[in-house]
Amino acid sequence: MEHDLKVALIFPSSYETAISNLGFHRVFELLNRIDGVQCERFYFNKRFTKFYSLDTQRPLDEFHIWAFSVSFELDFQHIIELMNKKGIPLFNNLRNDHHPFILIGGAVTYFNPNALWQYADLIFHGDAEETLQPFIKNLLESYREKRHRMDIFEHLKVFDNLSIPPLDHSAQRISKSLEMTKNPAVSLITTKHSVFPNKVLLEIGRGCLRSCAFCVAGHTRSPARFVQLDIIKSIFDEMKEKGFNDCGLISATFTDHPFKNDILDLMEERAMRFSVSSLRLDSLSEKLLEGLIRSGQKEITIAPEGGSQKIRDIMNKQISQEDIDRSLQLIALKGIRKLKMYFIYGLEEEDESDFEAIHKIVQRAIHFGMTDIKISLNPLIPKPGTPFSSRQIQNIKTLRAKKQFIEKRLGKTVHVKFESIRNSILQYQIANASKVFQFPLD
Repeated sequence: MEHDLKVALIFPSSYETAISNLGFHRVFELLNRIDGVQCERFYFNKRFTKFYSLDTQRPLDEFHIWAFSVSFELDFQHIIELMNKKGIPLFNNLRNDHHPFILIGGAVTYFNPNALWQYADLIFHGDAEETLQPFIKNLLESYREKRHRMDIFEHLKVFDNLSIPPLDHSAQRISKSLEMTKNPAVSLITTKHSVFPNKVLLEIGRGCLRSCAFCVAGHTRSPARFVQLDIIKSIFDEMKEKGFNDCGLISATFTDHPFKNDILDLMEERAMRFSVSSLRLDSLSEKLLEGLIRSGQKEITIAPEGGSQKIRDIMNKQISQEDIDRSLQLIALKGIRKLKMYFIYGLEEEDESDFEAIHKIVQRAIHFGMTDIKISLNPLIPKPGTPFSSRQIQNIKTLRAKKQFIEKRLGKTVHVKFESIRNSILQYQIANASKVFQFPLD
């Protein structure tokens, strides 16, 4: 059957990342429910000179809409690279009726679409469940009537969560549909080539109850919405009937779900193995740890973020040293010896005592019995829509000096990994596209 409107759903990153993204699965599902629309999936690889769909091997050139699902700012580079490879004008005002429409949506549109407006023909903001299908049906009607590009733009102005650059590139109308709480996103396929290998991914919540000053989730995706227990139970039952036993629970943080203990009971009753996308160390429980251990997990990840209470308070992390000690003690008590911890550095209020505090947390972990400790450190990247939005990322010289001090203090007793400072500055520049940058990369 030949379809009237062909939509290429493109994740501008690796296959492993694309297939682990529930938004990618959900949009693919929603679009293929529309009569007359054929949506097929693509991903990005630098080695590709041609791009063929995962579903039918149809070449990208044959699609009317190129819909990019963007979760990370640095993936904008891949969009530009792909368009260059395919000979599509980068700027929207240079395209004509023969070019595909470039549609951009995804997580980045929740807090700042300004970096996109020169490249996108259309920017879809917010949750797909609310208006994505009516919007695509409107586009389908326009294609059936063979309307010209500018006529199509005029026809689409009725959608509140759609920006049409350059007519309105500053709009940020975010829908926050409750539909996902009744019909949560579930991965359509499982594969060993996923960030969550061979697991069925299930969205159990969207948005965040917390308000960490550095994180966009609690400030741009509120209110938090959680899937009800009876719906989760029915999905678990369906999984078991189909022979699926491994589940990845996706939410801002599993430990904030109001029915977390009931969910753990349901999985234990069904002998299901599971992992969680994120957890809070201040609400880590014996029950959760026992479930993760039963599922074969040998490493626990926590995020103190700040070494000292001063820095954690500035970041509004809302955890204490007592919370950290309690979680370390509990993890060790359950026999887990592998630990990963995330920290942020690069705040103007920092001094050497705050970096010394990171070392002290590491020493506490060793004291409680951890023998394999990994530390991941990222520079603070101030994001629009957060309390840190008026800040600038610190310059390379300052960040390098802080990095060297932390490395020296932590020594060789733990595995230390720093996020690339250059990539962090680039991410800041893209996220804050409307700002003027006063410093060079070198």
